[in-house]
Amino acid sequence: MAPLTRSFFQCLMRLYHPQRQSGLSCSLRIQSPNRAEKLVLLIGIVTQAYIFGVTSAQAQEESIEEAPITKYPQIIESAEAIYPPLALKHRIGAQVDLDLEISETGTISDIVVVKTTTVAETLSSTIAETYQVVRTSTTANYGFGAAAIAAVQRMIFSPAEAEGIPVAVRVPFTYTFELPPLPKTPPASEQEQQGQIVLQGTLRERGTRSVLPGVVITVFRKDHNEAAAGYEATSDAKGQFRFYDLKPGMWLIQGEADGYYPLRDKIDIVEDEITEVTYYLEKGSYSPYDIIVQADRIKREVNRRTLTREEIRTVAGTLGDPILVVENLPGVARPNTGSGNIIVRGSGTNDTRVYVDAIEVPIIYHFGGLKSVLPIDVVESVDFYPGNFSVFYGRGTGGVFDAHIRRLQPDQVHGAVELSALDVSAFLEAPIGKNVAVASGIRRSVIGDIIPAVVPDDADIGVISAPVYYDGQFILNWRPNREHYFRIFGLFSDDTLELLFENPSELSTQLSDESTRTSVNFQRVVLEHRFTPSEKFQNQALVALGRDYTQFGSFGFAFELDSLSLDLRNTAKWQVSEAIGFRLGLDVNGSLTDVLARLPSSNAAEGDTGGNPDLTTTIAASIADRRIIEFGGFIEAEWVPIEWLQIVPGVRVDYFELVNQWSADPRIVARIQLSEKLSIKGGVGAVYQPPTPAESIRPFGNPDAGLQRGIQYSLGTEFGFAENIPVLKNITVDLTFFYKDLDDLITSSDLRDEDGDPLFTSNSAIGRVYGLETFIEHKFADNFRGWLSYTFSRSERRDSPTEGWRLFDFDQTHILNLNTSYSLPNGWEIGLRWRLISGNPTTPSIPLQSGQTFFLSDLDQYSDVPGESNSERLPIFNQVDLRIEKNWIFNVLQFKAFLSLINTFNVENPEGSSFNFDYTEREFATGLPVFPNIGFRAEF
Repeated sequence: MAPLTRSFFQCLMRLYHPQRQSGLSCSLRIQSPNRAEKLVLLIGIVTQAYIFGVTSAQAQEESIEEAPITKYPQIIESAEAIYPPLALKHRIGAQVDLDLEISETGTISDIVVVKTTTVAETLSSTIAETYQVVRTSTTANYGFGAAAIAAVQRMIFSPAEAEGIPVAVRVPFTYTFELPPLPKTPPASEQEQQGQIVLQGTLRERGTRSVLPGVVITVFRKDHNEAAAGYEATSDAKGQFRFYDLKPGMWLIQGEADGYYPLRDKIDIVEDEITEVTYYLEKGSYSPYDIIVQADRIKREVNRRTLTREEIRTVAGTLGDPILVVENLPGVARPNTGSGNIIVRGSGTNDTRVYVDAIEVPIIYHFGGLKSVLPIDVVESVDFYPGNFSVFYGRGTGGVFDAHIRRLQPDQVHGAVELSALDVSAFLEAPIGKNVAVASGIRRSVIGDIIPAVVPDDADIGVISAPVYYDGQFILNWRPNREHYFRIFGLFSDDTLELLFENPSELSTQLSDESTRTSVNFQRVVLEHRFTPSEKFQNQALVALGRDYTQFGSFGFAFELDSLSLDLRNTAKWQVSEAIGFRLGLDVNGSLTDVLARLPSSNAAEGDTGGNPDLTTTIAASIADRRIIEFGGFIEAEWVPIEWLQIVPGVRVDYFELVNQWSADPRIVARIQLSEKLSIKGGVGAVYQPPTPAESIRPFGNPDAGLQRGIQYSLGTEFGFAENIPVLKNITVDLTFFYKDLDDLITSSDLRDEDGDPLFTSNSAIGRVYGLETFIEHKFADNFRGWLSYTFSRSERRDSPTEGWRLFDFDQTHILNLNTSYSLPNGWEIGLRWRLISGNPTTPSIPLQSGQTFFLSDLDQYSDVPGESNSERLPIFNQVDLRIEKNWIFNVLQFKAFLSLINTFNVENPEGSSFNFDYTEREFATGLPVFPNIGFRAEF
């Protein structure tokens, strides 16, 4: 065994020995480039990774959870550092302590210089006195930190493994620069004899302005009458480099950095002047898929789909929106255009919970559902769980959607401005000192300014105030030390719409008022504190204050809601050992609400077919200071009894003041890792959901309405293909069978209370949902990324024991989504989405089928007499969306132009039905025609 290899394994044995002392590290000294070929760099590894982040769903947190590492990263390919020339001249050595974040693929995703200790040579004859410590600093000295970073970035590691699964880890790493022995006749050069700076510069990344440390810059020239001369310098942590005592005249400059086009330039040095330059190096690729995504060690759910901010931008048909992208994932049905609903596994529109960093928000879409209230610039990633999720989430029988706000780590001021046919937005982030960063975003719709110009003068609907939406965000991060992290996040959204109906009686003879006005807005302020006192314990506390306001007035009806809310969350994690850990938490929601309402008397619920409602009978209500509190607690274990088995049992307990009921939700998820490429997963668990206030508060609902229950089952597999199959090696497949048993569902009722007043609702319905979800993904390779998702689903319900099974309103048997994105040369990118989906169930009209009409003399209009509920389907939905983007890279910014074509081939996809006056003729109401969204974006 070679001495170097033997030393490497001896070092590792010291680190991994069970009786080793805590804090033991291992380092290797390297000499100057003249002798570096005789040595290679070794890595020092400690036994545990320092970890940040505690929430189960936050796969994109900036910190990494501690894992029971069974295999540590190993060097596959080493790299030599360039000894800083000025330090070599002054005979300065150094030891650089780094904090490395090594991803599950073995790449370096983050490097932090923790400390640089420089030493000066005393030239003593005693070896023990050869070096003396000069100073210890957390900043770069003589460019040692930058040189160490540059070397480590070029290294290749094998990933760490936890129970056979590649995981990301954070490890300390010591890089030592050892001076070579002085030559007997030290070479004399211009740079050693003189010390006057004549050329200094800064290296930045083109388009982002980020500084580039650790890049070697060379200046050289050869005149006819003198020998060739050349010198090197390495950019420091601020991207700066300097040259000394260069002779006047023309010099050639060149620089090389991995992943960037080479630097080539000429510079004219003038005597007695300092020449200053700034160079912008262009990356070979600005692909968003270069970003490393961290993953949780333990998967607490059967299925979780995570998309990052840059991935979301490239999905065609979603307008770059982080919420709309969820419609492309398995298990998600297509909502009607403009509804703004998220429908998961056939459930109702209120069954899926939507969170922003674990805080529930009341409304996630602006008017029409074309854009969400969260612009992409403030989002780090999104997580979607179609079912069998962790006990961290509750109070919903559908799925869970959680959007994570970006963690700010700007090295300088960054921002973006975007203008499209839908809206205009701006975003700005900046550091404040070393430990504080702030960001703010604002957005306003412009489509409302376009609509009045395109609505015909003779239209039945006149636009008084077209749809207008605003939203804004504020983020502040403060990290005083490694133990504490603080954040403030603020969000507001405001929507307004006002229409004028020229002939409201044509809609219904019961209507006379000519206008309708809707205003919806809400605000949230979230305070967060993360505390990590040790490797085995973490705690996250969240406090959210909010206000929700809704006002609606139309055709003589009115509704106004004003609500104040307080949300509290606290989640603690304790890692008992490598095999077992616990999470426990508290989850409290409280609100104080005022309501004024004058609305039609109606008991319509999911799937109801009650014909024409009587709009002349109304309900008036005034509710003041109505308190609603939901209190929940949970505990969850993360157990790895053997390396190929993960078990996550948990239980959640909730109290719902609205219905004065408790619930207990036991859940368990298990995963078996049969091989590196193949795993089996499954889960079962209970979920409970309260009725909405409108279903359970008098005079609109039944005060005796209770909790709705669902039992969720999932069983599936994930597998990939062998690396030696080039065509398939980047493809992964996920298959999941699911079944959901639903009890005590809310349905409409003819029951009355003891005073004879209608109760409108009851818990008399049951339901069942079953199917198969398929997700085939081609990970980014060869400039291509894409996925195919297919869901087969059947969702049925029975509204009472005496009735038969029928389809849910949102049952879609077949849901096929194909998404592709391809990066072309010269900054071009193209994306395509194709959706082929079963039409929604619909209820047939007896007059349309039989030709027999029904006239209601007391209402002076014909009536629609419905047939069997949801016994027909609308035609199939078929739509292709296209996205084209061109990116120009300039020194200080990037400029993008994009075109999104929604419904590229202008297919008339039916969304519903409309009838003539006596219901004997039908026309399909279609969704959006072809809609081109053209826009421009500048990033700096």
